[in-house]
Amino acid sequence: MGNSITAVLGIQGWWQVKTVSEDHESIHLSLRQRRTTADCPCCGKRTKTGYDEQSERSILHTTIGSRRCVLHVVPRRFTCCCNPTHPFVEHIPGICGRRRTSTQFDGEIIHHLKGQAFATVTDKLSLSYPAQRVRLVERVDPTKLRWDALSLLSEVHLGLDGHHLVNKRFVETVAEVKQGIPLGILPTIKKKDMIQALSTCPAGIRERVKSIATDMDDGTIAAAKEAFPQAIVVIDHFHVIQDANKRLNEARRIEQEAINFQRGKRGRGKIDIPGDLLRRAKEHLNEKKQEPERLDRLLASYPRLKIWYAHKEGVRDIYCRANRKEAEEHLTIRINTMLLSEDVELKLWGKSLKYYKEEILNYFVYRTTNAYTEGLHVRCKLVQRISSGFRNPDVYIRKVLLFLIPLSVLLPASGYSYLYPQ
Repeated sequence: MGNSITAVLGIQGWWQVKTVSEDHESIHLSLRQRRTTADCPCCGKRTKTGYDEQSERSILHTTIGSRRCVLHVVPRRFTCCCNPTHPFVEHIPGICGRRRTSTQFDGEIIHHLKGQAFATVTDKLSLSYPAQRVRLVERVDPTKLRWDALSLLSEVHLGLDGHHLVNKRFVETVAEVKQGIPLGILPTIKKKDMIQALSTCPAGIRERVKSIATDMDDGTIAAAKEAFPQAIVVIDHFHVIQDANKRLNEARRIEQEAINFQRGKRGRGKIDIPGDLLRRAKEHLNEKKQEPERLDRLLASYPRLKIWYAHKEGVRDIYCRANRKEAEEHLTIRINTMLLSEDVELKLWGKSLKYYKEEILNYFVYRTTNAYTEGLHVRCKLVQRISSGFRNPDVYIRKVLLFLIPLSVLLPASGYSYLYPQ
């Protein structure tokens, strides 16, 4: 029976079961060593000269059902002929130093943290947050991007996009957007740090990087161009349209404030110009709710907003073109029209489109988008909600990597070793 128990728990060959007891929370196994000798840490020779025994240690080893399996062992001290005046404590396989958990239990902690909050794991395993954090930091390395996952691809299309963490701190997500492969998360969006991280790409993979999709951030674009000079940089069309909607909404707000200021002088009530109709795509308007008619009446009432809305739809129409040549002609006309406008804000928008013109048109080379990376951000926000937010960015990045990347890929093989001698 004792041999069967040790085989099930993965501790065979080293331990022998003395007694088994249990309570409503745990199963307790009292063990003794099969060997009567120990290996000297100084000279490596095996010695059987016993010195004394230490106090009993309780080690969390695994979970069986809803109960924890606790191993009770008594470490022994030995002396060796190489240094007889300094006894040493025998090494217990699968235990790191004075830790009260085995290597197998540490691996189970990581499995639980993959989709659960620290507080939930604390309730299940009765393990404190600092103890869980230590194991997470030991096993998950966020500094290395998974370039090896791209080794079999003939073409590589990267996506770089930042998202907010806490206290105005942003982190950068890196992924292969065509095949949907998350590569890692950079702890900062600083240009220097991004270049250093992206430069770790092996030469064989670097030459296969064809395009890099990113947002309208000069630092990210410059880092991508410096790290991969042979690749084209594409500003994701989602961010271009998002920028257009933000500018239109700002124009609506200014128009609304100006009108309400004049109405206030006359003692009349304030008006509210609906922004949802202006921001929504024209083809997405609900005809049953008469939204196209409402939009036409709205634009007829505010000529300035009608011009802004036409330019917003014109920017969206760029991505409906069949090829780069047609898109470039349409964008050039749109930019020139903006630059000739008397509206200062509209001129600034035209200058911005002119500045990013090449990156916008690069979309038509490989039709590269950052949709997959944006989808990863949804999962990142899910991790934040599950854990009720994070204060430590390093812990957050490791927790997200657990959620995005398979454990068999993310964790080293040592994370799954058991309590048996190597």
